[in-house]
Amino acid sequence: MQVTLAVLADYANVSQEGKANIMGVFSEVNPPELPFALPMMYLIVTFTASPAEIGSEKTLRVTLMDSDGNQVLSLESPVVVPKPARPGNPVQLNSILGLGGVRFDQAGDYQFSILVDGDEKTSLPLHVNKPKSGE
Repeated sequence: MQVTLAVLADYANVSQEGKANIMGVFSEVNPPELPFALPMMYLIVTFTASPAEIGSEKTLRVTLMDSDGNQVLSLESPVVVPKPARPGNPVQLNSILGLGGVRFDQAGDYQFSILVDGDEKTSLPLHVNKPKSGE
């Protein structure tokens, strides 16, 4: 499985047809103060699997690390690669993870890592800006 898309957004869902609907893509957060718990964000990842992977079970893992290497969160889930709509073609899987209340203790760089069976497929940076003082 390969990652063909990875973004953070204010909102996302998957339509009945399997289309990913994404609104408010971002790569930085402007907290009013620190520490700060972001009310909600969505991590959207689109995977493509080859026909040889159909029916296999994969372990998906998402970690969020701060710039000091501290783990902020880690989530893991099994997924079985489904049959494609057209036999013999690659399978596209849209994964949307709603993350509410993720706490950021300090300003700086953070990184989401997306792993499949322990192999990092991509990473996604997130920068938390310093709060602006009363201007």
